[in-house]
Parts: sequence; structure tokens; C-alpha cells
Amino acid sequence: MRRKLIVLCITAVSTSCMVGPNYKRPAVATPPQHRGSEDQPTQVSLGDTKWFDLFQDDTLRGLIKDALVANYDIQIAANRVLAAEGQLAATRSGLFPQFGAHGEAGRTGVKSPTQSWAGAFGSASWEIDLFGKLRRASEAARADMLSLQENQKAVMQTLVADVASAYFDLREYDAELEYVRESLKARQESVKLVAARVDGGVASSLELDQAKTLVSSAEVNLALLEKSQEQTENFINYLIARQPGPVARGKSLTDQYVLPQVPAGLPSALLERRPDLRGAEQQLIAANARVGVAKAAFYPSINLTAAGGYQTTDLLGVVSKGGFAYSMGGFVDLPIFDAGRRQGNYKTAKAVHEEVLIAYQKAINGAFRDVSDALIGYQKTKEYSRSQLTLTDTLRDQSRLANSRYVGGVSSYLEVLDTERQRLTAEQELAQSQRDVLTSLVGLYKALGGGWE
Repeated sequence: MRRKLIVLCITAVSTSCMVGPNYKRPAVATPPQHRGSEDQPTQVSLGDTKWFDLFQDDTLRGLIKDALVANYDIQIAANRVLAAEGQLAATRSGLFPQFGAHGEAGRTGVKSPTQSWAGAFGSASWEIDLFGKLRRASEAARADMLSLQENQKAVMQTLVADVASAYFDLREYDAELEYVRESLKARQESVKLVAARVDGGVASSLELDQAKTLVSSAEVNLALLEKSQEQTENFINYLIARQPGPVARGKSLTDQYVLPQVPAGLPSALLERRPDLRGAEQQLIAANARVGVAKAAFYPSINLTAAGGYQTTDLLGVVSKGGFAYSMGGFVDLPIFDAGRRQGNYKTAKAVHEEVLIAYQKAINGAFRDVSDALIGYQKTKEYSRSQLTLTDTLRDQSRLANSRYVGGVSSYLEVLDTERQRLTAEQELAQSQRDVLTSLVGLYKALGGGWE
């Protein structure tokens, strides 16, 4: 009997098959090169650069490093991966025999003499995965775990980009504040000059009011910038899981490292590089495997059981005075009628698979758009920043000339007022454009799949 049962098990395992579709990556149409790329596509991509090589500011590196350790989203993502690993282990356990043991003891009696008994038993059970139901379930659980691992990388990628962008925002506010404070100081000196000219009968009270207006507008601008500066510091500290407070500064906005060349790489490489696309594919693999689980439910399942142990009427002599007993057997679960439950589950699994497939294709097309938008944005932002620098230099010269003309009595203070406002606005927009060059580079880096290594 035992020999026949062993032969049956070996035969069942060796001849078992996997029902349901085997996963095959769907065909994806990829463009020959990214729109907006200035060079011919190569294997080299900005996305392959490590974040600590891209960012050359030691202070920024330290902030990113601290965030990758302490950030709340990072910790949540890590624990989700651990939970998925546990779920995978639990699911895979169904592929192997299960062993257990139990004991029992008791006494009965009413009017007749009491009777005692005791027993110790071991048991084993094993569901033969004849049609791959358990293996498909394990395949789905493994894909779920890998998807969460890719999600963890995507969280890291987003965090690196958020910290870098916020840091560049902060340095931009610093630059704007420096421009505004210098302008405020000059405007306060101008008020004194105009007041002296009014006392001397050379200027009018209107010109003095105009000079004071310039001071007030600079003070308003200063207050708004200081608000944004401190709120950005709080945001950076939040990303690092710290309490609100000041943030250390490193290199200035204009001293930040910018790559001379930004290779975009091959569009097809995005499927292997971007964590969100890799995670989406793992979700598709899981959905595909669950179609197999649902299909395997239409086939019979075989369970083998065995038990053995000792039983006696002597509570203290289970082994020495008891008798050995064992049982071996198995049962077959053959689905016949379930009012459409299995069919409904199979239909659901196929529909979910199609839904995930469409989401995967959508994510790929969205990734191509992200890269193209980021490439165009980076190039046009650099062009705008260069033009803004030229404009700012011109307006600085005009402002100096207007002040000289006013002091010399050649023009009215209205000319000074107009050129001063234009100059400060241009300087602030120059700082913003320099910041935008850096943040657009960060966006391109993220779009190409960089930042998680």
C-alpha cells in the first residue's frame, strides 16, 4: 500500500502540467528616438548616472542621503516589501507537504466505572499541484512582491527629485532675497537723496512719494520671499522626517554643476530603466498568473493525508503501554456544479488581466511623453535663461544711467522709478530661470529613470 502511494505521488508530480497562459511581454511600439533629443540616440543615458554623481553640491548630497534613510514614505514602502515577502512565503508553503502533531487525553464516567484515555499522533498532508494552481498562485505572489520592490525604487526616485528640486527652490529664494535686499538698500538711499532735493527746492513732493513707493514695494516683495524661503525649508525638513527649522546651504544657484551634454538614450531602454514601468509589468505578470489560478480551479485537485501515533487507556503510558495506529489515504475534489462560481472567477481574472495590460501600455506611452516634455523643457529653459541674462544686464545699465540722469537733472524721477522696477523684476526672473534650468534637469533625470541607485 505504501509503495503504491509513493509511486502515485511521483507519477502525479512528474506528469503535472501548468494550465493558463504563460507570460510573454506584450509587443510595444517604441519611437526611434525621443522627441526633443538633439543628438542621435545611443546606449548612454542620463538615467544611468548615479544621483551622487549628478549633484555636485555636498550639502545637497547630505540632504538626499538623510532623506533616503529617514523619510516616512521610504519606510512605508520598505515595510510593504517585507509584508509581500511574507505573503510569498505563505503562498509557496502550499507546494510542500504539511506536517503536524497533536495529543489528547480525557476521562469519562457517569455511574459506571470511569475510563481514561490518552493519545499522541502525528499527521501529514499534501495537495498535489497537478494542474499548477499552487504554482500559479506562487508566481502571482512573487510578481506582487517584485512590483512592490519596484515601487520602493520609484519612491526613492521621487524623493531624490523632490529634495533636489526643493533645495534649488531654496537657493533661488536666497538669490532673489539678495537682489531685493540690495535694491531695498539702494531705494532707501534714494529716498534720502530725493528728500534732500525736495528741501533744496530741486525736486517735488510727488517724486519723494514715488521714491517711498519703491521702498514699500521692495519691503512687500521681501516679506513674501522670506515666507516662501522658510516654508521651503520646512518642506525639506519634512522630506527628511525632521522638525521644521533652518536648512544648511551649499553652493549658490549659479555655482551648481550642469552637465554639458544630456544624452537621452534609447527609448526602448525605458522599459528596463524606469521603476514604475518595471513595477507595472510585474503587476501584469501577477494578473496573468491569476488567470491560471482561476482556470486550474476547473480541474480536479488531489490531497494525500497520513497520520500515525499511539493511543492507550493509561494516561502515563502512552508509548510503553499503548498501541500504534496509522492511516493513509487521499481524496479527489472533482468540480461538477457550483452555480457559476468558478466561471465567474475566471471571467473576473481575465478582465483584470486586460485592465492591467491596458494600464501597462498607457504607462509606457506616458513615459515616452514624460521624456519628450522634459527634453523640450530643459532645452527651452536654457535658452530662456540665456536671453534673460542678456535682458537683465541691459536693464542694470539702464537703471544706472537713469539714476545718473536724475542726479544730473536731465530726467524726472519717473524714469528712475520705471527702470528700477524693471531691473529688479528682471533680476528675480533671472534667478527663477536659473533655478528652472536645474529643476528641469532633475525632471529629465527622473523621466529617464534615474535617481533610485
